[in-house]
Amino acid sequence: MSADASRKHPIFPAFNEWVDAFALMGGWDGKGPLPGIRVEEVVEDDAFVVHAELPGLNPARDIDVKVEHGVLTIHAERHPDPREKQRSEFRYGALARSVRLPLGAKDDEITAVYEDGMLTVRVALDPVPAKARHIPIERR
Repeated sequence: MSADASRKHPIFPAFNEWVDAFALMGGWDGKGPLPGIRVEEVVEDDAFVVHAELPGLNPARDIDVKVEHGVLTIHAERHPDPREKQRSEFRYGALARSVRLPLGAKDDEITAVYEDGMLTVRVALDPVPAKARHIPIERR
């Protein structure tokens, strides 16, 4: 196995994955303040795309997407079914997830589409210069 292959799949997940998993569980007691929303981030040629798992929600009523200071925040609320249940493992209440946008993200060019339980948020990107630029210094 090459060194590159071993770096792609470490034995232990990154620390932020442990924190995210803890948030998804709702804390140790299962009643944490805002459980996380599972997301997948993809950088395409001209856009930063976030896919969020939000099954069984009404996007007009239950989902809010906002961007502020370079951070995209998805807030959702799952409302309980008023019918009496024998047993339920569903989690009701508020869910939230914030994602820092990459350099070059255009805050004014964001779209969100909800389809088949998946929210897809697309943020347009400006090309970011890959190289550092040296600034000449004037002497006076």
